[in-house]
Amino acid sequence: MLKKIVPVIFSVLITTTNGVAGDFCTPVPVTEVIGAANVLNDSTDLSSSLVVSSQKMLDLSNSLLEAGSTANPEYVASMLQLSQDILEMADKIGTMADRILVMADKIGDMSERILETQRIQNANIALTQANILQAQKNFQTILSR
Repeated sequence: MLKKIVPVIFSVLITTTNGVAGDFCTPVPVTEVIGAANVLNDSTDLSSSLVVSSQKMLDLSNSLLEAGSTANPEYVASMLQLSQDILEMADKIGTMADRILVMADKIGDMSERILETQRIQNANIALTQANILQAQKNFQTILSR
């Protein structure tokens, strides 16, 4: 209905304006006025379409905000719990690393003790070997007399 009324209104306005303005206005053909009215109608349709689209975008935005407001605390709580779990795991890894270092020191001490024990045993074996050799020489000397 609006599309039919607008061209009529424009033609009435143009005619009235021409009568009032007199020589100051140049006459405009009615076809140009109707063409301008059609452009205005197309513009009105486009504006209506944009209004509908913007309303849909607003509704979508509101639904996203509502979803975000409910999901956001859960997300933050999950992230904080994950951070806490990572902190506990890092503490446990640090404790294990300390234990490994202590164990490595103990292994180093034990290896030094083992080496010292080997040196003492080698010296004892050499002394025992020398004593056995001397005993054999003594026994041979006794037998040869």
